[in-house]
Formats: sequence, structure tokens, C-alpha cells
Amino acid sequence: MRVIIEDIEKYGIKYKVTKLDKDNFLLFPVCLIKGYEKKDGFKTDTEILHYANNREDLKNRYVADMIWDKQELEYAYDCDTTNEEEDFIGQYFFEDHKNVIIFANTSDKSGISKIDLDFKIIADQSCDAVYCMDESYPTILLNHTAFEELATCKTKKDLDVVLEKYKNVLRNFKDANKNKKVSRIYVSDGKVNYIETLKHVSTSEIDDKIETVLNEEIDKMDEEPIDKNGVSYNGLRQYIKERVYGHDEAIDTLAQKIYMNYTAEDSDSIESILLVGPTGTGKTETIHAACEYLNIPSYEVNASNIVPQGIKGMSIEDVIVGLYENAGRSVKKAEKGIIFLDEFDKLNDSDLDLKEPVKNILLTFTAGGNFPIDNDRYKFDFNSSRTTKIYAGVFDRITEKVKSLGFNSILELAEVLGTDEEIRKKIIEKGYFTQEELTRISTILAYNELDRETKKQILTSSKLSEFTKKKDRYERQFKIDLIADDTYIEAILDSIDKDAQGMRNINNYVKRTIDTIEKKILEGEVPRNKRLILTKDTVFDPNQFLVN
Repeated sequence: MRVIIEDIEKYGIKYKVTKLDKDNFLLFPVCLIKGYEKKDGFKTDTEILHYANNREDLKNRYVADMIWDKQELEYAYDCDTTNEEEDFIGQYFFEDHKNVIIFANTSDKSGISKIDLDFKIIADQSCDAVYCMDESYPTILLNHTAFEELATCKTKKDLDVVLEKYKNVLRNFKDANKNKKVSRIYVSDGKVNYIETLKHVSTSEIDDKIETVLNEEIDKMDEEPIDKNGVSYNGLRQYIKERVYGHDEAIDTLAQKIYMNYTAEDSDSIESILLVGPTGTGKTETIHAACEYLNIPSYEVNASNIVPQGIKGMSIEDVIVGLYENAGRSVKKAEKGIIFLDEFDKLNDSDLDLKEPVKNILLTFTAGGNFPIDNDRYKFDFNSSRTTKIYAGVFDRITEKVKSLGFNSILELAEVLGTDEEIRKKIIEKGYFTQEELTRISTILAYNELDRETKKQILTSSKLSEFTKKKDRYERQFKIDLIADDTYIEAILDSIDKDAQGMRNINNYVKRTIDTIEKKILEGEVPRNKRLILTKDTVFDPNQFLVN
């Protein structure tokens, strides 16, 4: 029975509730909360959360648990704190519990039983999941990062995407175990790292329960054709979304078009794509991620730099040669690759006499046809009908800039670009291209300006983030837990906004704050098995950071 003292400010953890079956639930830690215990729930500045006391409480999407006051935390961690350090000990407390998922059983009507599940089972392995045999059936062991990925899924559709990559390997693992006596496979990013042969691997009763639920979800999913290279549409879009944030709907459509182009036969049509949006919103990173997942060549060029053949400068033939060289001088591979033409909107902004024929050449190239290459180095025919053409541009004249109600009234562009049809109309009205010219491009997608919350997710979660890369490496190489507190994240984003820099430069800001710290790690000034905490002060003076 919880004894509630309402006038003492306390710390707690907000948990997301996931139902396994009638009696069993998983509670995933979401964030640290601070507030007061009331009879009707834990009250913070923004919400009131039910306590995780019984089955009725667990019908809520979120609950509060692990409630401690300052004195209890000081006693638990054997330290005294000043008023200024109160939030610090709270964050320290959350760091200790952020990877611990609670298994809750409600079969006893008198209350609820809870067991902590620390999903760092394989955290020291350089992989996301281990596939192994438990008795005669396959089992998946997930590390804490992979399990958090499942916990953050907001919809069944998102969950299906994540589970798809485990489903694919699991199916292959069944066959490998049967035919080649393989009993353990280590997987990272949906790809096999290495294989072991063991006689038996057992898991706990709770692991069995969770894996059963995962496998039931997998069995409910529709089969998706997987090509001979082991890639899929769901795999492609998930791979991109792990790296590019804030454009889920656009990425779904883009992945669809690219995958259908990639799997097209000679008689199938190839669709072209135009990405419209501000610099630094992830257009280029999306294309890089797609090519990396599909293992296909690409060539990126500034469309405004292309000139007609015979004039000094880059021609469309040079672009084809560049793709050909990136494909290892294989015409077949090059023809199935991606040509990415950025700053497509600037073709009409200067040297119109020169750009008009270039525009016609590019649109002819988009429609598809044979382009003979014959120069001092190479001689071959290139069929652009098989090549994915992706154009991109800011098209700033079609964007209505509106003041945000957010931090410092930063200019936001969200939700002003519109649908494919709306963007086409604006592009024509502003004189970028004619309607006839735009008919060559089958799909137009908007990459709207990123809001502040999305920028935070990119900084802390994207696989392209310098912070997440350093965090993973420091844990692996030095056994150091690199932590970015809220003040550090806010200060980094403030710097980007102040300098009017897009998210493309966020990694440069992070590198500048971490380089000095990294030297201190190498020089032994930061001992192993410690938490290294980046704060607001670190952004302005890289020598300022916390170690505990």
C-alpha cells in the first residue's frame, strides 16, 4: 500500500504501457518526471499520471512508478546535494533506470507483481539482435537499443515495419538451423554480422513470454516479396527512417517509388521524383540511405552547374560517366542506379540562354532513352530508361514563411508546401517550370522545415548523428557512457538557429564540443566505467563537462 505525502516534491519515471496478454504487461521507461504524489495520481506541471498499482491503472497508455524524494535518492546514492544539484541527482537516477523495462503481472487480484528486465543482455555485442535455438524453436534476444525501438512505435503500422526486419532473418535462420546446424546468428541493421554453432541456448520464462508475443505479431503480418538480395520495401523505408527524421509520409512514398524502380524489369516504367524543401531537412541524406540499403550506385550533381554538350563545364554525359565510374564501370549496375540532381529550381535563375537547353536535356533524360557515351576514356551506350532520376530544390518562391509560436519566433516552414498537386501549381505560377515540363516528373514530395522536437530526435537518436556514433563508440571502446542532458541539446539547437544553419551542420557543432573531451579520454583524464555528461557549458567551453 503506497503511503502518500502530498507536500513533498518527488522524482519518478514515466512509463509507456504495452499489453502482452490479459495479465501481463511491459512498462517501458520514457522520461524522468518531477512533481507531487496525489491520491488520484502523480501530478507534474503538465499532466497527472496513474500509479502502476493494479490492472485498471495499466489500462492507461502511460503510468508513473519508481517514486523517490530527494532525501531517498541522496541516501541511495550516498551523496549530499545542494538545491542547484537536485535536478542533477534526478537525472542520475533516471540514467540508472532508463534501460530497465518492468514486467508486470496482474493475475493476483490483490495487487500487482513487478520484475525488472534489464535488456542489456547483449549490450556488449556489436549487434542489435541474436537469433538462437531454445530447445527446438527459434528465439530472438534483443539488446536494449533494439527493444527501445519497439517501445517507441506509436502505431501498429510502425511496429510492423520494425518487426519486418526480424521476421526476415528469423525465417532464414529456421532454414539455416535445419540444413546447416546453425544455432546462433548475430545481426546488426538487418544484416548478419557472424554465425556461431552452439549445442543449446536457453532463455528465461519471461523471455519466452515476450518472444511469443513478438512471434505472434510477426505471424499476423502479410508476406512481402523479398528479392534475391534480401531487401524489401519495408526494410528500405525503415532503414531511411532510422537516419532521416520528420518526413515519415514522404519517406514512405519515396521508398515505394525507389523500390519499384529498383525491382522493375526492362518492360516496366521508371518513375522520377522531385523533392521540394529547405536546405538541411534531409533530402540528400535520404538518397544516400536508400542507395546504401539497396547497395546501388549513385551520382550527385548540382543541376545548375550542368551545361549543354560542347560548352566548357559539366554535361549530362559527364553525369552518366560519373555514375558509371561509381558503379565500378559496369553499365548494367549504373543503369539501375540513382542520379540525384540538386538545386533543380535554379535552372531558371541565371544564364537563361544556357539553362533552357539544359532543362530540355534533363527532362528528355528523365523521360528515358539511349545516351551514347563516346570520349577519350569510355565508349558505351547508356539506357536512362532503367535509371532512377531524383531532383531536389528549395523553390523558395513557393514557400510562405510564417512566424512560429516557438522558441525566439524562429521562422518555420512546416505545412506550407502542400500536396503534390498544390506544389505543382505553385511551381508553375512562380515560373520555375511549365506544366508540360513538369509532366515528365511523376511524383513531387514535400520536405517541410523541421520543428524543434524533430531536431532533438535527430541529434539524440538518428544513426547519422555524430552524438549517437560517439556514444556507441565510447561505450564499446572505453566503457564510458556519454550522456547529453537537456541543456546541452537546447544549447546546440540554439546555436544552429542563431547562425541560421540547417541540420546538415549539426554534426559539426557536436564534433567541436566533443573533440576536446575525446583527447582527455585518450590521455586518461576521464577514467573508464564512468558517465560523461555534456551540459550547456560544454557547448561554450568544451573543457566543461561532468564525470561521475
